[in-house]
Amino acid sequence: MIIVVAVVAVLLVGAGAAWVVSRVDVPGVAEAVTTESARPLPAGPLDADDVHDVRFDQAVRGYRMAQVDEALARLAQELRERDAEIARLRDAAPQREGWTGRP
Repeated sequence: MIIVVAVVAVLLVGAGAAWVVSRVDVPGVAEAVTTESARPLPAGPLDADDVHDVRFDQAVRGYRMAQVDEALARLAQELRERDAEIARLRDAAPQREGWTGRP
């Protein structure tokens, strides 16, 4: 019984030490390496090639949802801005002479 208690105590002390070390920056130790190889959307206006080149990390059951959600939010914002610009240009177009609304 004493051996079981000793083993459990050693495991608890080891787990506590590992938790503390993982939470503290250790001088001389490089940042942790991740397995994420995603290529997110670039900053600034997007074009079709940017959307084509976006890559997400695969997770156990698909892709990492946070990466996909961020990309979709960016694309939605870009589309809202472009739609607003198109609407603004269409509203300004009838003011020109001879505009029929068709190309």
